Amino acid sequence: MYDRTIKFLPHELGPPWEQVRVEVDGELVSWMQTFTVPHRLRGATLESAGVVGVHTDDAHQMRGHMRFMLESVLERAERRGVPLSTLYGGVADVYHRWAYATVMPEFSFSISTRRAEAVPGRHRIRPGEPGDRPAIARLYNRETAGMTGVRVRDPERWLGPRQGLYFGRLDAWVQVALNDHDQIVGYCIGDQIDHDPKRLDIVDAQATCSAVAGSLIRAMAAEAIRHRMGSLDFHVYPTGRVGRYLQNLDVSMTTERPISRAQMVRLSLPDQALEALQPYARKQAEMLGSDRPGRLAIETELGSGNLALGGAAPARTIRLPADRLCELLFGYRSAEELRDVHGVRLARPDAELLDVLFPRLDAYCYWPDRY
Repeated sequence: MYDRTIKFLPHELGPPWEQVRVEVDGELVSWMQTFTVPHRLRGATLESAGVVGVHTDDAHQMRGHMRFMLESVLERAERRGVPLSTLYGGVADVYHRWAYATVMPEFSFSISTRRAEAVPGRHRIRPGEPGDRPAIARLYNRETAGMTGVRVRDPERWLGPRQGLYFGRLDAWVQVALNDHDQIVGYCIGDQIDHDPKRLDIVDAQATCSAVAGSLIRAMAAEAIRHRMGSLDFHVYPTGRVGRYLQNLDVSMTTERPISRAQMVRLSLPDQALEALQPYARKQAEMLGSDRPGRLAIETELGSGNLALGGAAPARTIRLPADRLCELLFGYRSAEELRDVHGVRLARPDAELLDVLFPRLDAYCYWPDRY
């Protein structure tokens, strides 16, 4: 029998980051990083325990060290009342064992450098600086306030784009757009892909109006030309200002909806999550009229929660796996899709009720907030 211990140590980035280390008989065998940040969910803001950089030394694989470490991190977060855990870039077909579920599509707009160069650009553009981070964070928070999935950036503590799309660069390119008063009214964060030197990927872009969005696209085209790149891929939310501008250009857009990989979320405390969503669900339930249930209980293997719907019909109880409930709350799958895609046993009246309470939508988290 060996002596296994876990340590939560200060991180070089400071709070809320922590280093997690598992040692066996004093030897480091497994490690990861964790941090607690707020994410938006259908108008509510919930704390989430972020999980990144999970690794076990090759010589110590298959001995339960990663499981011990991850479960210790989750239990610690739950004791503090953190209702979610977000896994940024999960390995395929591993983390579903802990009820993590993929809940965010991947969007990409592809445009040739030549076409992007033709977009009108009326704003002055300059390279972003560390001192711009608070203004960028505030602009981002305003522009993404109605989205689900996004992290809320603390203007005084946001670290900026430390790493880009594939975590290979430590200094992703930032361009900011300025108005006549030298105020930041838009920004773009781009990343050169190591395996494709002819393409520039934009991993975050926000603008206060469509004219600013056009100026940013034009600016990133100039950046691509400077590096002799023939195309740009914008990984942005389709209904954001930059996404809408690109759609008006009728450029190619692709959407991927992964299963059990990429961005994954665990609904660690279903009762707290459902309580936070109570106002949203109650408003949605009004569409059903007085025949809606007075109360809905949702039970999972990780816990249960209740929604007071205010109707005259008897209370109802629905049972769902925690990962499937997570997909539903984040809008990744409708209740009908849970039946069709995952084979969830769900009575049709229950599926119809859940689809009214939590209609399908596209959640999203920008790449600079995934690590």
